[in-house]
Amino acid sequence: MAKHPLKQNKPPKVGGGKLKSALMRYHTATNKKHSLPFKEGAETKTKNLIKHSKNNIGNSNATAYKYLSKPFIPFGQSDNLLLVGEGDFSFTQSIVNAGYVKPSCTWATSLDSEDDVYRKYPHAREVIESIRSSGVHVVFNIDATQLVNSFKLSSNVRKQAKRNVTILGTDHIDLIMFNFPHTGKGIKDIARNVIYHQKLIYSFFKSCSEFFSLLDASRIATLKISDENSGRALREPGDGTPRLLQSEISKKRIALALFEGEPYDSWQVKRLAKESINYKVERSGRFAWEAFGGYHHRRTNSMKGTTKNAHERNARLYVFEKAANSNTQDVRGPEKVGSDSE
Repeated sequence: MAKHPLKQNKPPKVGGGKLKSALMRYHTATNKKHSLPFKEGAETKTKNLIKHSKNNIGNSNATAYKYLSKPFIPFGQSDNLLLVGEGDFSFTQSIVNAGYVKPSCTWATSLDSEDDVYRKYPHAREVIESIRSSGVHVVFNIDATQLVNSFKLSSNVRKQAKRNVTILGTDHIDLIMFNFPHTGKGIKDIARNVIYHQKLIYSFFKSCSEFFSLLDASRIATLKISDENSGRALREPGDGTPRLLQSEISKKRIALALFEGEPYDSWQVKRLAKESINYKVERSGRFAWEAFGGYHHRRTNSMKGTTKNAHERNARLYVFEKAANSNTQDVRGPEKVGSDSE
């Protein structure tokens, strides 16, 4: 097994019972396996946090809070938005109906085939017909951890740049968003469950970076062809960089929506973003369920809801961007996994 991408697994903040014990064993064993020191006093601190959490149980429901500020919406109508891991496509329909996005600038994708989506979510046919008629690009069989391959894009941008742009229907994407990523494997062992989901997130970040880079290369190659045909200058005077206006460059942001608490906290998405592609959190905020009317959080393999009503669970939305002075290389994730929800 390849070395785990994390340098050190910190002890999680968890509740009591089996989940606490399993996660404590997982972090201790993982750190020991990679010869990582377990911070002195960490276990005692975690136990104290668990005790504090028990004393405050019942105060964590999302409906218990009063939010006076505007909901955090990470995209706008000027953004080219790529949604991955859509289940019944109700999130796409929600943001289109709310006017948050421009339908023609929105790509909604699913890991499943179109037939599988209709089999799992019978009502999805009506949803998909609605968003398609509004102008949304709906694409199936798109693996969030293998975006370039799933879209059948070519790395040979000298010859295939125009083809890449034609296939996608654009030469840039500003934001890639994955709501409540889950492997759908149903792994009961907490330690293995955490590792599999860390692999999923890690591979997703790598895939996004590779996708952004290929689109940039295709864009530059396409401009070069256009400039050669028109006789315009291909390079900026002085530094010789490709002629791209700042307003034309993709924002290259990545958004993740996750439930709060365990085991999600143990996925350590901030560390994964930094260690995979050197991205940092640009902004985060409460996932405002009430702002996405009609959105139904579904399990990966059926219409069944999660054990607890999703709208009653606290969730957080993270937006990542490239850290300053980053020169990380893009490498595809090693594993084909990715889906919308639990």
